[in-house]
Amino acid sequence: MARFSQTKSSRRFYQQPKKAQLDTTPFEIDISGLSHDGRGLARPAGKTAFIQGALPGERVRARYTQQKSKYDEACTLEVLLASPERTEPLCPHFNQCGGCQLQHLTSSAQIHHKQQQALNQLQRIGGVSPETILQPLESEHWHYRRRARLGICKEKRSGTLSLGFRQQQSRQLVAIDQCPVLELRADQLIPQFNQLLNQLQQPLAISHVEICLADTSAALVLRHPKPLLAADQHALQTLTSTLGFDLHLQPGAPETLQPAPDSQPRTLSYALPEQQLQLNFQPGDFTQINPGINQQMINLALQLLQPGPEDRILDLFCGLGNFTLPLARQAKEVVGIEAIETMVAQGRANAAHNQLDNAIFYAADLTLPITDKPWFGTGFNKVLLDPPRAGAYELIEPLAKLGAAQILYISCDPATLARDAGELVKRGYRLTHWGVMNMFPHTTHVESIALFAKDRS
Repeated sequence: MARFSQTKSSRRFYQQPKKAQLDTTPFEIDISGLSHDGRGLARPAGKTAFIQGALPGERVRARYTQQKSKYDEACTLEVLLASPERTEPLCPHFNQCGGCQLQHLTSSAQIHHKQQQALNQLQRIGGVSPETILQPLESEHWHYRRRARLGICKEKRSGTLSLGFRQQQSRQLVAIDQCPVLELRADQLIPQFNQLLNQLQQPLAISHVEICLADTSAALVLRHPKPLLAADQHALQTLTSTLGFDLHLQPGAPETLQPAPDSQPRTLSYALPEQQLQLNFQPGDFTQINPGINQQMINLALQLLQPGPEDRILDLFCGLGNFTLPLARQAKEVVGIEAIETMVAQGRANAAHNQLDNAIFYAADLTLPITDKPWFGTGFNKVLLDPPRAGAYELIEPLAKLGAAQILYISCDPATLARDAGELVKRGYRLTHWGVMNMFPHTTHVESIALFAKDRS
């Protein structure tokens, strides 16, 4: 058999083509819109361009950072004509830290753009338009956030250690010494923790720090894949105690989370005063990060579902009872379903703590079939679901068969809500009410609430 001989010409034939050189010549451009991730949108010569730092209605001088076949990316060098909606960012780390994307846009404009983008996705992806658009839910725009996860970053030249958030569109960390979206207790912790980090003997035994705030207490979780030295642990406990935090350690998987030795951590809890409820939780439990919006969201859910003494309500992805217990205050019975066993146990404990014997909790993986579960299909006339970002696609068919008169969907991702809304409408439901909730001011994250009613015609 003849062996293939690779000549110079054949080697040239198999060489990878050279990438086109990036054009870094500054250019001027008009911005027509805002992308889902907070970048300005432009269409020079019909090709989409994403311009970091630009706002709709502006003319900017920019420079390309990437040029691809279907779109280009650029950064703003100078704002030549500013939008009236532009404002000065409060945080000195803005444009570096990836935690916030919209601090340069006024708060009123932020929620307007979020509402419009989410509404567009409903119509484009789901082919659905709500009959009634609700007034957006708004609360405090600064110092609202009660939970955060930060990494440990090291400055290359000086070796200085700091807490940090990820850069925009990067896995690299940005060192921070303040964060004005964190609640004040957390914001004030950061510079003092940074100072202590540089005094520890083995600070890089810590990989992440998680801040968890309750109404009257607070927890700081240290994720440390390597053992902490006794002296370092003592110093950390002293600082956290001084600042009003209870120290928790997590050397491995989530189930290894525990209070620091010889500590007596306080109960973490938050109140829902309008429902006369108190919900306890553990540092690793999921809770809403914005207490002001959470209370408004619960009030709106009750207003839309109007639970009454004859209603049996199914609450899917119920967590530790954030919606289950307020609903149970007014309904005949509420059944909460959650995949995480520890949160189911916490939900049961919260029901007992609030003397609610009509709130029942079960553990189940809601990505798997549910029609054979003993709690499914037993006369529920209303449903509430609060799924993760992946949405609730697997539940649409069984919920349609359940035939509840109303389904209230709490969404943290407009695209998956739009997809699921389209499927519910195909199965005989109408989207009667929809609105956005500004759970995460100054970010592009959009939460929304949607009420579906069974079409009886």
